[in-house]
Amino acid sequence: MQRTLYDILHDVSKSSMVDEGDLQAAGLLILTAALHGLQINRVGIWIFNEEKQAIRCRMLIDGDDCTLDGDLELARASFPHYFTSLDSERAIVANDAQQHSSTAEFRDAYLIPFGITSMLDAPIRHRGNMLGIICCEHQGSMREWNNEEIAFASALADTYGRAISAAQRNDYEHQLKEINEQLEQKINERTDTLQTALRNLNHTQAKLIESEKLASLGRLVSGLAHEINTPLGIAVTSASHCANELKRVQQLYRDEQLNEEEFSQFLDSIDDGMGLINNNLNRAATLVQNFKLSGAIHTANEEEQFELRACIELTLKSLQPLLKKNQVNCQLASGNAIQINSHPGAIAQIITNLITNSIHHAYASTADKKIHIALEESAEQITICYRDNGCGIADEIRPKIFEPFFTTARRTGGSGLGLSIVYNLVTQKLGGEIILGENQAQGASFIILINKNHPDDNA
Repeated sequence: MQRTLYDILHDVSKSSMVDEGDLQAAGLLILTAALHGLQINRVGIWIFNEEKQAIRCRMLIDGDDCTLDGDLELARASFPHYFTSLDSERAIVANDAQQHSSTAEFRDAYLIPFGITSMLDAPIRHRGNMLGIICCEHQGSMREWNNEEIAFASALADTYGRAISAAQRNDYEHQLKEINEQLEQKINERTDTLQTALRNLNHTQAKLIESEKLASLGRLVSGLAHEINTPLGIAVTSASHCANELKRVQQLYRDEQLNEEEFSQFLDSIDDGMGLINNNLNRAATLVQNFKLSGAIHTANEEEQFELRACIELTLKSLQPLLKKNQVNCQLASGNAIQINSHPGAIAQIITNLITNSIHHAYASTADKKIHIALEESAEQITICYRDNGCGIADEIRPKIFEPFFTTARRTGGSGLGLSIVYNLVTQKLGGEIILGENQAQGASFIILINKNHPDDNA
């Protein structure tokens, strides 16, 4: 190869413009090298359309003029012989372009008007496919292209294929950057949406918990009203009886008919009546006091130091009307006092919801209804073991029981919130864990694990 052609090709190959991804700059560099190396005035880059039924000039240098994406286009239908030669994907070497079998079709429409006598078309290949050509056009007297010139043009065409790869890579990188930016934007938007949804969910959850607390208190009030009516009714009846007896004795006294026997019977009757009044009023007062303490526990949100067993016992006392009404015997296993730093209101709500859930779901056909609660203490952890002797929890619904609004008693008024609230109170409010017992054959069982000191204390 001639030294000058080698040097030109070497300089083009080393140029960073080829691999920067700017296809127009790389094309201009390559066409300028063709002009200087082949000593011609006209050279262009032509690219096939997708169907290869036409080839269009993408860049053309004609003397001092440079045209980008001009209107020159050659159709296969108009120049079939030329396109047949291109289909061979080999260089077209037309020393006498106006007579050559591949290019003679251009004579009247293209060659003569532009004064072109010789043509050298080198195929541009990219990833094994021919995309177009670099068309070197000689004006003036006919020219015979030598092997060095053909190799030079072919090397420039291959270099343009390299520039196409760089341009595609830049395009892919740009597209990838845009996709990443869009993806990041979508992620941010969805994150904002999820955070908003989470805030709304937490707000709704807090409202549901408060609603369930009020519902529990409502049930307690209803049970208390029913339970307190009995001692108050007895007290009122006894008071009325004592009043009647007093009036009767007063009348006997005024009529001077009161004797020792009548007076003795009166004293005995008054003594019995006052005893009934006193006992039943004390019973009612105890019920009201327990209700006040239980209500305070249920509505308390503050963390405090308290004795766990006493908290649960008081909660069970407040639930006695409900348990009595449904003929359920609930027992808290005896044991030592357990001091804990946590939320008594949450624990009272958990016990209330578990017992309510058992009453509503467990005892469809159970005669001797029982609930057993046991407490276990370790160095750092408290375990609350809860079990009823009802029908247990079926295997197919076990994965769903803590889901909000899931219930098997929709027709009888079940809300599906009881165990969901229990789960959230245990895991979020108390920072603990609730586990469904493995053996449900003898009734539903739950194991609740909570720390003696609330996680917030260690923050």
